[in-house]
Amino acid sequence: MPETDVSHTCLLCMGSNLDAQLHLKNAEESLQRLFPGIEWGEIVETQPERMSNPQPFLNRAARFHTSLAIMEVRSLLKEIEQSNGRTPQSKEEGRIPLDIDLLTYDQQVLKPLDLKKEYVRRAFLHASFTYPNRV
Repeated sequence: MPETDVSHTCLLCMGSNLDAQLHLKNAEESLQRLFPGIEWGEIVETQPERMSNPQPFLNRAARFHTSLAIMEVRSLLKEIEQSNGRTPQSKEEGRIPLDIDLLTYDQQVLKPLDLKKEYVRRAFLHASFTYPNRV
């Protein structure tokens, strides 16, 4: 079967603590274009975990289907982060314009430690799709 006929299910969590509403909206628009039919959880406010910047985060979970390979998906997510001002320096400073973590790709858990973080759990509590509980 050609790759274009294969549908992979992906879960992600994104967050921002710098112009958060703007960056989450930009990401939502980009992701909606790339992955039509993407499902969104509600935006939730969370406190930063082990960061020097005390600014709260806005986080949101999403689920989408794609025929793209995992590396292509990761590359697109990184491009969206960078187009919203994400740099290695901003991360070091605790100023996160946009962070998009691909948590699962089909049944493969990509970030098991992230799945245990409170902000990810809270984002999935406010989503209509299932939290990956295999960690």
